Amino acid sequence: MSVIKGKRINLLFAKKEDRRTIYDMLVSPETVHLMFDETHPKPTYEEFEEEEDFFYSGESNRLGSYMLIEYQNEIVGSVSYACGYEKNPYSELDIWMKSSKYTGKGLGREAINLVVEFVGNEYKISDFIIRPWIKNVNAIKAYKKCGFQEFPRADLKNYYDDGAYEKYGDGDYGIEDTVNLSKKK
Repeated sequence: MSVIKGKRINLLFAKKEDRRTIYDMLVSPETVHLMFDETHPKPTYEEFEEEEDFFYSGESNRLGSYMLIEYQNEIVGSVSYACGYEKNPYSELDIWMKSSKYTGKGLGREAINLVVEFVGNEYKISDFIIRPWIKNVNAIKAYKKCGFQEFPRADLKNYYDDGAYEKYGDGDYGIEDTVNLSKKK
């Protein structure tokens, strides 16, 4: 499967040649402030390229994939899942839109719900995590509309092994600025 069809959007499994497009949407001048600032700087393209190649296979992968969000025949954002099997199987999600023109329309919520449904059915995963920046208030509200609820950082130990907890437990924004959200399918 290379496409997941929704009501208003399609999710296209990203290929290696989509990596630059996904990065450009991540650091889009119009939305970069929703995820990065001087304290939490955006990654360089070289840092972004360090992501594992399996995320860009062009098809579903039990470890994870990037997907392009297509709306009205235009690529408007990216959503990804990364599955972990260290303890309780889980999938950690991430999403961004290339322009504020596409936020607040429910497109991101539809993308998240499609990924949860797909990963849950395809890989029998029922626990989902998303960890946004505390300053991205609208995204947090959208995730809560998808059924995500805040949980304490310590609960990550139910999913991450000790090495992953040490490396990723603080989140991208640090303990104080990362909001930990989870959802059971």
